[in-house]
Amino acid sequence: MRTFWTLVGYEYRKIFRRRATWAALALGLVFLVVTSQISLFGGYYLDGEFVETNRQRLSADRAFAAALSGRPLDDALFDTAAAAFAAIPADAPLYQATEEYNEIARPYEPVWETLGFFFSSEELRAETTGWGQAFYSQRKTWMAERIGAIQASEATRAALLRWDSQVTQPWTYRFTQGWSGFFTYLEMIGFLVMFLSAVLLAPLFAGEYARGTDPLLRTCRHGVGKLGAAKLATGLGVTLGLYALFGTATAAVMALTYGVEAGDAPLQLLQIGFAYPLTLGQAAAWGLVCVLGGCLLMTALLLLASAALRSAFPVVVGATVLLLVPMMFDLDPTSAPLWPLLALNLLPSRMMKFENIFCPAPYDFFGTVLSQYIVFPAAAILFSLPLAALAMRAYRRHQG
Repeated sequence: MRTFWTLVGYEYRKIFRRRATWAALALGLVFLVVTSQISLFGGYYLDGEFVETNRQRLSADRAFAAALSGRPLDDALFDTAAAAFAAIPADAPLYQATEEYNEIARPYEPVWETLGFFFSSEELRAETTGWGQAFYSQRKTWMAERIGAIQASEATRAALLRWDSQVTQPWTYRFTQGWSGFFTYLEMIGFLVMFLSAVLLAPLFAGEYARGTDPLLRTCRHGVGKLGAAKLATGLGVTLGLYALFGTATAAVMALTYGVEAGDAPLQLLQIGFAYPLTLGQAAAWGLVCVLGGCLLMTALLLLASAALRSAFPVVVGATVLLLVPMMFDLDPTSAPLWPLLALNLLPSRMMKFENIFCPAPYDFFGTVLSQYIVFPAAAILFSLPLAALAMRAYRRHQG
């Protein structure tokens, strides 16, 4: 066993002794940090006049949200938000510039926008109460119609309706901008890990073929089997390391920028049309698991390609195509059969997108319906194991 880990350490040294490796890691981290802060650059303008910087606006929004955080989104809070915005003069050319908005309504804007998903601003001006009950009733009807329109099995639609009925009501209000950014950057984490894995791991097998060093290794006393296993372990370790690096960096950047808000709010605060009864904290955990699964599946494909081909270049090109092309397509489950979307979502780069993980498009296995956030990591493991075995076989055959 000691010899095996010595071989693994040798493979790591080959990867991390290159300056290009460290430059790529540094550029990845810089790219992640800079892109996460772009929206905070500059300022907020009204009618061409500067009002405040975007960071000042974020700070004010966080302060407003802190006063409401933890309150149930019920009749009381929805009614208060509706009344606050109803106080804005209806004929105001720019409601954000009014005194009523800045002094009364602005703290309730996220609540009002949630309510406005189903009701127009004119309807919300009516002198009535009970907006919480109206909101949840309207959403129940809308979800039933939306799920009924999905071209899937009866078992799938029944499961979605059952899951949606389990969403706790009333919802809990939380400041969600940080969570929204984190879920957006789930895809960024996966993209960086997959792309850098392609660059770093493509030469793992193919680099030896191109350099002509494989005939020497063929005579190594450790044997082809142990060498191949060490390379597979190296590929796994590099992917896990990249995932830990960029996942931790993303969580830290979001926490420092937007604060650490409790994750007990429902997932539906971010996407009203999602059916799964998850909190934001639970959804974040499952999202990270799905991204990891996609990264491991991509690594398995990379290792197989590297073991089967004689050059690292086509491995990197193929991995880039496999990473980018599936991200360009999307299918609406209400306008087309569900199965093409389900099949497309099993590709590595599709497993890391927030909407693909939690949208109402579960998998029906002969009447047993499973959500994507369970199927994605399970499928990644099931696919990765035979792919790793095929990579080992290709390496043996090349050596033989």
